[in-house]
Parts: sequence; structure tokens; C-alpha cells
Amino acid sequence: MAAKQNKNKSAQSVTPKVVETKSQPQTIFQFLAKVLIFSFVIVAIILFTDSKGYFNPDYSNDHTRRKWNTFYEFIKKQPVDVVLVGNSHLYTGLNPDNLSNTLGANCFILASPGTTLSDTYFCLKEAIAARKPRMAIVETFTINDYDNHALKNGALSDQFKSFSARKNTMHKLFSTPLLFSSENYAPAWSNTIRNHNFIFNDTAQIRRNLSYEEPVRPGLYLGRYNRFLSGIEDSTLLKYDRQGFVAYDYAQNMASDEAKHYIRKIIQLCDENNVELVFMTLPMYHRHVHNYDVFKKDLATLIDTARWIDFQLPYDNDAFTAECFENTVSGNQHMTYYGARVAAYKLATYLKNNFAKVLPVRSNDIEWKKLFYASDGYFENYPPENDGVSQLLLQNVLLPNGITLREMSFVPVGDAKRLIVKIDKKNAASMFGKKMRIQTKSIFNGQERLIELQAECSPAYAPELFYVFASEPLNPGVTIKDVVDVMIE
Repeated sequence: MAAKQNKNKSAQSVTPKVVETKSQPQTIFQFLAKVLIFSFVIVAIILFTDSKGYFNPDYSNDHTRRKWNTFYEFIKKQPVDVVLVGNSHLYTGLNPDNLSNTLGANCFILASPGTTLSDTYFCLKEAIAARKPRMAIVETFTINDYDNHALKNGALSDQFKSFSARKNTMHKLFSTPLLFSSENYAPAWSNTIRNHNFIFNDTAQIRRNLSYEEPVRPGLYLGRYNRFLSGIEDSTLLKYDRQGFVAYDYAQNMASDEAKHYIRKIIQLCDENNVELVFMTLPMYHRHVHNYDVFKKDLATLIDTARWIDFQLPYDNDAFTAECFENTVSGNQHMTYYGARVAAYKLATYLKNNFAKVLPVRSNDIEWKKLFYASDGYFENYPPENDGVSQLLLQNVLLPNGITLREMSFVPVGDAKRLIVKIDKKNAASMFGKKMRIQTKSIFNGQERLIELQAECSPAYAPELFYVFASEPLNPGVTIKDVVDVMIE
């Protein structure tokens, strides 16, 4: 019996005792700390990938970014006299090189495709803060029916591009809630957030970004973009003959309340900073546009018409021919390289007639000449230097018809050469559309021969004092020894 009891006690003594423990509840502070650490890690990753540019869009043809980068480099050495702001109608529709050369001033285009007038305002505000210009020119195609907080797809992407290209952090910070809805704040500031989908659908762009280096582009750059090199074709012109055809109806694109608000803000901005303000309407082909008079009448209630140069109405049929416009009947029609030069000279004439006291004449300044020499439109306005490449062939020659040939030069243009002849406007009727034949003694391939060159006068080059005849680009191996005869047809 005793043995049995001892056995039971032994069994009882080895039975494990189960102790229940209670888990400690997580405090709110611990939870917030974890959230904070997690958020810090995410932000650090985004900042790192943004700094490395892994999710950058394709920068190889981002001319908006190039404009702002070059603008800030330019103003380190030179003032900008005229800043032009707007969208793609501006940077394809006006040649800043020709505008600068004929004015003898520094003119720079800061424009981005598809942007709104609100964004244009903030671009102008940053440009003024960076280095105040004497004049601002605002292209009016940005004045239309829009709501920044409702932008979608392509329009939103264009706004992101323009916002991203600007440099002033404080200006960007304050403009963020005005340009974007709240869900787009972060994408506006971060390429990683905006383009994180590259991981799934564009890994090739990520690989390109890993080795991307900003290209070095020599030469003067003032914000132009030569997108269209030929005008409207005859087959396209026939489409305007269709009964009831309407390409662009301004009545359907009237200025929104937001656009009108920013017109007033632009006027106020320029007044406060003592910057002369001009609004400019670049044209579309006259048959392309409908109900523009309705739009103009509404806009005239906000814009001082004395400071508004409108190329759309009244329309200059002789200057703005079909050659000036993109070969399309879609609503968004741009100008060609040729048309951009025509517009540049017409704008220059307007500015000289109305703001001569505002703009400086820098063309006698050595540093300005070094900067602009041989740029687009330079030789059409100024004689060549003794540079070992250019030839000054004739000066101040009285032609048989009583017209004065002020200058004939043979100058480089890119990889070719061009003959440029300037006819004094005094005692000369309009030369636009006329052609000139020039008989020359020239050397080509080591042999002397008679070569006839042809040049034409067009509104694409219209300095104040001369009619300019220009030839097509010619073989750079040609050297002209003598001019035998000059005939104007």
C-alpha cells in the first residue's frame, strides 16, 4: 500500500505546471514610431531614386527642360531683354534668333507644350525673379477653356513636364496647390512616384537612365524648336473646301474664368516689377480658324489692345501664306520654320515702332557680337567680319534702275554657304516675291568658271532698312572671285 502511494506521489511530482502569461498591448507611440520609420524608409528610397534619375522620362528630346537649363546658364553672363512665354504655338511659331538679331537684343523663349495660362504665369514669375527682363511677351493660345484641377492624361503630363523643368523651389512649392489637384502633388514633385510603372512596362528607359549623360550642345540656344519644315500641301488645302468643314472653332474654346483670373495676375505681376507687357496672338492659317472675332471681342475686355499684337485678325495674306503652317487640318495647327521667321520680323517691327525706348541696342557690343555671330538671321542684319570664311563681295553699288545694292555677301550657314544681298528700301518698291540672278566668276573643284546664282526676297527676312535676297544653301567648296552682273526680275 505504501509503495503504491509513493508511486502516485512520484507521478504527481513530475506533472508540469502550466503558467498563463498575458501579452503586452502595443502602445500608440510604438505604432506611430513604426509608421514613422516605414515612412522615412519610403521617402529615403524615393529621394535616392529621384537623385539618381532611375525613373526619369526620356530627356533626350525634352526641350522644355533644355530651355530652363540654358536660360539659367545664359543669365549668368548676359541679361535677357525679352522673355516670351506660352506653349508649343510660341516655340514653333516664332524664331528667337531672328528676333534677337533684328532687334540687337537678347530674346529668350520659355514655353512648354500644352501648358495652361496658369502655368505660363508661374513660368513668367520665375523668369522675372531669376533676372528681370525689360519686356515680357505672352502668347495667347494658352488662354482657353480649362480647369487645372481637372486636367487629365496628356494635358496633365504636359503640366508635369513644365513644372518639373522650373528651378525655383519656393515658387514651385507655392504653385503646387494652384496647378494640381491634391492627388497629383506627389507625382508633380517626384519622377519616381510619377513613373514607377517603368518597372513593369519600360525597363528599357530605366536602363538608359542608368548611363544617361546630359548632352553638350554647342552654339546659341534661345528656346526655339524647329518641328515643321514644310507648309500646307495642295491636297490638304482642298479639305478646307468641304462644305461645313471647321478645323478650329474659337467659340468652343473661350477663355475660362481661371484663364481670365491669370490674365489679371500676369498684368499685375508685370506692373509690380516694372516689366513692359505685350500679348501676342500667333496665327493659324486663315481658313483653319472660325469664330475668332468672338474670342477676340471677349479677350479685349481684359487686355489693353494697344499692347496686343494680333497676327490672326487682321490677317496678312501676303506674309502668312500656306508655307507658314504645318501640313494639317487638325485643330492644333502649328507654324513652320519659315513661318516662325516671318512672325519674328513682324514682331520686331512692332516692338521697334512701339517700344524703342524700352529695349537696348546691343548690336555694337563686342560680347553680343561674339554670342550671336553667324546665328540664324545675323548676316541678314549685319555685315560679316573678316573671319576667313565669309566674303563681302559688294557694297553701296548703284544698280541701273536707281536702286542701291547696299551689300552682297557670301556667308556660311551650317555646313553650306548662302549668298545674301541687301537692297536699300529707299527709292525701292516692295521686293517681296522678286528674284535676283547674279552672274559670278567662281572657283569650284580648283577650276574657275562662270556660275549663275539665284536669290529670292521673302518676308521671312525683313530687316527695317533692307530688302533681303537670299539664295538656297550652296556647296561650301565654292569661292566667288568676282560679280559680273546683277539682275532683278
